Amino acid sequence: MQGIMFWLMGSVAGASWPDLGVPALLIVFCMVWLAVRARALNALAAGEEAAIAIGVPVAVLRIELLVAGSLLTATVVGVVGGIGFIGLMVPHMVRFVVGADHRRVLPVSLLAGALFLVLVDLAARVADRPNELPVGIFTTGLGVPFFLWLLRRRARGGGDAS
Repeated sequence: MQGIMFWLMGSVAGASWPDLGVPALLIVFCMVWLAVRARALNALAAGEEAAIAIGVPVAVLRIELLVAGSLLTATVVGVVGGIGFIGLMVPHMVRFVVGADHRRVLPVSLLAGALFLVLVDLAARVADRPNELPVGIFTTGLGVPFFLWLLRRRARGGGDAS
C-alpha cells in the first residue's frame, strides 16, 4: 500500500543522498541545455512564424524539448513519485514575477520549485504529526485553485496564461 501511495501522491521521505547522483546530473545537463536554447525558446514563445523567420529550427527544437522534458519528468518521478502541479504551477508564478524571458524564468523556476517542494514537504510532515501526509495532497490543494484562477483570469482577458 505504501508503494502505491508513493507513486500516486509522491513523497520525498524515501529519497536518500546516494540516490540523487544520477538525477542531479541529468537535471543539471537538461538545465544547461535549456539555458543554451533560451533565446530560441523566447523566439518560439513569440510564435512559430517569428521563430522560423529568425532562423530557429522549430521542428528540431520541439523534438529536443520533448526529449528534455520527458527526461526531466522521468528522472524526478523516478525519485519522488508523481508530485503534481509543482512543474506546472511554479513556472507560471515565476513568469508573473520575472517576466517571460526564458533566460530568467528557467533558473528562477528551478530554484522556486525546489523551495516550494521543501515548504510543501515541511507542511506535509507537521500537519498531522506523527503521521506524514502525502505531499501530493498539498500540491493539489494549492494547484487546483491556482489554475482555476489562472483560467478565469485568461477568460476575462487579463493576460496570457502561458
